[in-house]
Formats: sequence, C-alpha cells, structure tokens
Amino acid sequence: MKYIVRKLISFFVTLSLVSFLVFAAFAVIPGDPALSKLGTDATPSQLAALRGEMGLNRPLLVRFGSWAVSFLQGDMGTSYSYDRPVAGMILDKIPITLTLALMAFVLTIVIALPLGIYAAKHEGKWPDRLIYCMGQVTMAVPPFFLGILLTFFFGLVLRWFTPGGYVSYQSDFLGFLGYLFFPALAIALPKAAMALKLLRGSVIQEARQDYVKTAYSRGNNTNQVLYKHILKNALIPVVTFLGMTLTDMIAGSIIVEQVFSIPGLGRILMTSISGRDYPVVQAIIVWIAILVLVINLIVDPIYKGIDPRIRME
Repeated sequence: MKYIVRKLISFFVTLSLVSFLVFAAFAVIPGDPALSKLGTDATPSQLAALRGEMGLNRPLLVRFGSWAVSFLQGDMGTSYSYDRPVAGMILDKIPITLTLALMAFVLTIVIALPLGIYAAKHEGKWPDRLIYCMGQVTMAVPPFFLGILLTFFFGLVLRWFTPGGYVSYQSDFLGFLGYLFFPALAIALPKAAMALKLLRGSVIQEARQDYVKTAYSRGNNTNQVLYKHILKNALIPVVTFLGMTLTDMIAGSIIVEQVFSIPGLGRILMTSISGRDYPVVQAIIVWIAILVLVINLIVDPIYKGIDPRIRME
C-alpha cells in the first residue's frame, strides 16, 4: 500500500512539475502568439487587445493556475491558429499516434525476442555473427532515415504502399493498420536491434550461473532449462528496456509521421510550434508526459509478474 501511495505521489508531483516547466518555457521563449495570428500588419492596439483576450497580459502563475484547473476539468483551451477546442484536436489525433507507437512496440518484441534467443543459443557461430552485424547496422540508422529508405524501396520501387496515401482509421481500419506497418517498422528496427543484443547478452550470462547446472542435473534438456529457468531472469533487464522504449516510441512516432505524411500528433505539434500555438503544444507535451508516467507505473508490476521474488518497495 505504501508503495502505491509513493508512486501516485511521485506521479502527480512529476506531472505538475513538467506541466509548469512547459508552461513557463513558452512564456519566456521568443515569439508573440498574437503577432503570429494577426500578422505583421496588425496595429499595436489590435495586438494589445488580442493579448488581453488571450490572457497573455496576466502574471505567469495566474495563467498557469487557470490553465491547470481547466485542464483537470477536461478543458485544454482553444487553439490560437484554428479557433477550435484543443481537446477535440488532440482526441482526433491520439488514436493515430498511439496505434503507431503500439505497433512499433509489438514489432520490436516480435523481432527482438526470437532473434535474441536464437543468437544466444548459437553463440559464436555464423547465425550469431550475422544477427550481430545486422543489429549493429540497424542501431546506427535513425528512424526517420529508415523511414525514408522504406518509403523509397517498398513504396516507390516495389509499390507495396502509396507514399502519402494515408488511410483513415475511421473509414478503413485494416487499411489504416496496413499503412502504418512500414512507419512502425522504421521505429521498431533500431529498438529491436538494441533489445535483442541485450537479451542475447543476458541469456548468455544467466546460462553460466550455478542454478542452470543444477537444472541440467535434474534431467532437463536445453529448451526446458532455457524457457523454464534462464528466460525468467534474463527477461528482467529486457523488460526494463522495453518499458523505456515504449516511451521513446511515442516520441519517435511523432518524428516518423512527418516522413510518411501521417496526420497524427506530430503534424499538429510541428505546425503549432512554428505558429506559436501554445495551448496545442502544451496540451500535447503534457499528454505525452502522462503516457510516459503511466507506462512507468505499469512496468514495476510486470517485473513482479516475471519474477515473483522481486518485492515492490
């Protein structure tokens, strides 16, 4: 119970701090939202009137307090550029970005676990060396460049999908998932290379422990020892990495969306930053922070599920 209380307190303190820092950052960086909205031909009186309407003339702490109370009530403000409620804009885009991040996460697991185990079982042999070399190359390539390569090869050369031909999840969900496959693959491949390298090393290290010799002495074969004993311990650092990876994939999705012309959070985030549309940017960053903190809350119980010997204190 104390563990849960401490985690919840840490969650709300961290979220409050992140929210304030984001709010304060946009208050001090150069740029005038009123000027961005009205243009350079606006008169000083028009700019002053619009700043007052936006509440930009109020003290920072007053504006933050008002924004925080409204955010907790589900009101994220109104977009300066689109004159639309920010909540509606984000709710339209969150399913796209989250689906892309989750697909990338699943692909990371599907690629990393079997290849990591296979490489460990063939330590020092040519399959292990081949997987190692491919992993090193993949880790060195950033996701956005992988996205460009995948778009060129699978989109323009093989024509397996139409670059820029986004399919809405509301009109064709299967087509939507199909279009997100290659963007998700671009995000997943570098993370999968890191995860399989970590898993390989962890499995090899655990295989040299005394309890493995004991398991063999009891008549277990290699697969029984691997899947019943070694993986239980070897997966713990991998789960830690995957928990952190999922948060990275949310940020990676925002970047890769630009390469594949996916109308997710990334597009309105970039547009809002350039247009000084601070309510939209603040809300997106805070929501990303919430997702990251929720993932961190979930990871610890998963550790205990993998290895009941771990106590959550």
